[in-house]
This record gives sequence, C-alpha cells and structure tokens, in this order.
Amino acid sequence: MRMILFIFMVVFLSGYVFSQELALSAQDDTLSQKSDSLQTEQSQLKEKQEQDERQRLRQSAQKKIQSSPTGSEEIKSKTFQGGSRSLQALNPEISVTGDMLGKYLSEAPHYTEEERSGFSLRVVEVAVQSNLDPFSMAKVILEFSPEEIALAEAYATWINPLPHLNITAGKFKQQFGVLNRWHAHALDQIGYPLPIELFMGEEGLNQTGLSVNWLMPSLIARVNELTLQVTNSENEILFSGEEYSLPATLLHLKNYYDLDPNTYFEWGVSGLAGTNDSLGFDLDKNHRWTYMAGLDLTLAWSPLNRALYKGITWRSEMFYVKKELPGMDPIKAFGAYSYLDYRLGQRWIAGLRGDLAQPLETGNKDQYLWKIVPYLTFWQSEYVYFRFEFSHLEGKNLEEKDNRFTLQLNWSVGPHRHERY
Repeated sequence: MRMILFIFMVVFLSGYVFSQELALSAQDDTLSQKSDSLQTEQSQLKEKQEQDERQRLRQSAQKKIQSSPTGSEEIKSKTFQGGSRSLQALNPEISVTGDMLGKYLSEAPHYTEEERSGFSLRVVEVAVQSNLDPFSMAKVILEFSPEEIALAEAYATWINPLPHLNITAGKFKQQFGVLNRWHAHALDQIGYPLPIELFMGEEGLNQTGLSVNWLMPSLIARVNELTLQVTNSENEILFSGEEYSLPATLLHLKNYYDLDPNTYFEWGVSGLAGTNDSLGFDLDKNHRWTYMAGLDLTLAWSPLNRALYKGITWRSEMFYVKKELPGMDPIKAFGAYSYLDYRLGQRWIAGLRGDLAQPLETGNKDQYLWKIVPYLTFWQSEYVYFRFEFSHLEGKNLEEKDNRFTLQLNWSVGPHRHERY
C-alpha cells in the first residue's frame, strides 16, 4: 500500500513539474513574440522618423532655393544635347501680306488716268524682322506691286539704351498723328483719308533719318510719350524732294488716359518743319519752309470679357499746312477726317468716315474736297478679312467727282500679320 502511494506521489510530482515546464515554455514563447513585436514596432517607428526627417530636410532645402536671390543653391540636373536645331533661332521672322482690290468706278467711262474698274493686286508686302542682339532689332519691309518693287521701310531700333528711351535709324513711316504710321493694309478703311493723301502723298510721310522715342513720366495724363524725328526732306509734296537739303524735324506728343476699365481716351499734337527748295545745307541763304501742325483724338470703348464681340472706336485728326513759295504768298491749307468704327460681333465691323480738305495749291481759298466712306468688314479669321466699301468724293469749285464701290481681300501669314507698326 505504501509502495502504491509512493508511486502515485512520484507520478503526481512529475506531472506537476512537467506542467510547470510547459507553462514556463509558453510564457517564454509569449515573451519572445512580444519582444519580436516590440522590435518590429521600434524598427517601423525609426524608419518613419527617418522618412519624416528626410522630408523635412527636402522642404527646408526647397525653401532655401526659392528664397535664394542668386539661385546659387539651386541643384540642377545636367542634360546633354546637341545645338544643331537651335541654329534656326538665328533665322529672321518673315511675314507676307497680300492686298487685292476689286473696283467699280460708277462715273463714265469707268476709268481714270491712274486706275479703272476691275481687279488689281494693290500690293504684296514682305516684312522681315529679327533681333540683332540683346540690345537692338531690325526690320525691313518690301512692297511688290505690278508697277514696281519699293523699299517701304528699313530701320534698326535700339531698345532702352537709356531708361524709357528707344532710338530708331533708317527709313520709316513717321509718327505724324496716328494713321500715317500705319501701312495701307492695316487701316480700318481701304485707303488713307483725304488730308493725308493731299498733304503727304499716297504713301504718307515716309522719310530717312533718326527717331528718338521717350516714354515720359506721367505729367498731364496716365501715359505721356514724346517722339522726336529728324529726317531728310524727301517728301515731294511738302518739301524739296531732295535728300541733301536741310533736314526736316518732327515732334509728336501723345497723351493717354484710362477713363474706366472699358474706355480709354488718347490725344496727341504733332508739329513738322522742313525746307521745300533745293539749296542744300547752305544756311546763309533764305530757304523756303513748309510747316505742318496736327491734332489727333481717339476715344475707344471695349467692354471687359466682351472685347471680341462689342466695341466702338471714334478717331479724328486735323491738319494745317503752310508752304512758302518764291515771290508770292504762301499756300495755306486745312484738312480733317473723322470716323466711327463699330464692332457688330466677333467677325463683323461696320463704320463710317468723313473727310474734308483743301488742295495744297495756290488759289485754294474757296476750294475744298469732301468725301464720305461707309464700309463693312468681315474677318474670316485672324489671317483673312474681306471689306466692302463705298466712297463718294465731291468738291466745291472743283470738277472732281468720284463714286466707287470697292471690295478688298486681305490675307497675311507669319508672326506679324496685319501689324500696324
């Protein structure tokens, strides 16, 4: 009996010890798992802290690069490329404009010495423009017509050699008023108003010399601009028509105002003086002089966010010319024009222009010409437009009378299409 009890005790103790060992082993496994989990969480936390630190360093470096005035801290990746294709940047910008007219002269026999009813290619204009270097640019304009090939303009311009100052040298259309500076294809009507044609010629005032343009501090307007031009007296109507005469001097002051966000007003005064004889540079002799003064006014309304669909422009210019003659009283002539241009929609523009001018000749005191020009323009696209125009010309104490219907087709290609300057 004792032996049985002893065996039972040994078995019980062995089971108890074995169960304790199992319990300790399970605890060891649990602790091991917890340790591994803690190590994993510690690794993840450390990795996250490292990522946050790298992100913070990146943001700090980016802020330093953006705030650096010299950009010296900016890190740039190097790229290697050939420069053969960049040679095309040296090519000048070329624009071509074609201007074709279809005319019907209603006065019999439907032709004059200069023109007749029918179609004509008025001009094909080729404009070449390029930057010469960081300080200057050049522009050359050739006009091809059935009669001749003419050099319309050829000049170089230095941009800001002094603050707010530009200098141009060469042959250019001069800044007398507003429209004289524009080429015929860029006008709001088919041709120039009567005062410009009678006083300056069909091509306007276009001479060779030097021009200085100064954007002045605001004095009497929001923007004040002064232009001084000294050129040869080449114009055959106003001056001698000889290149080697005393130079002609032109002064133009432009004043610009913003009346409200939709409307601006601009007015300018022009003055011009030059000799109309061929006595050269001899200052000891009495030269005959021509003086011309002008006043231009422009009022334009174009609503914000609707400029492509609505707009009105009213423009007017007045001219006065005094031309001295040998042994007689000087010629005095007055001229003016005014037109209203109304945008009907994105493509349609209608307008009406009225002209009045005295002929620049002796005995013109009681003589004048007047002209009325209604027109309608359709812009097919920014490259092409059609214009239909009627003009009635009549005069007091003059036999000239002209009525005509004209259809204009104008197309242009290149980066400076339909440019006015």
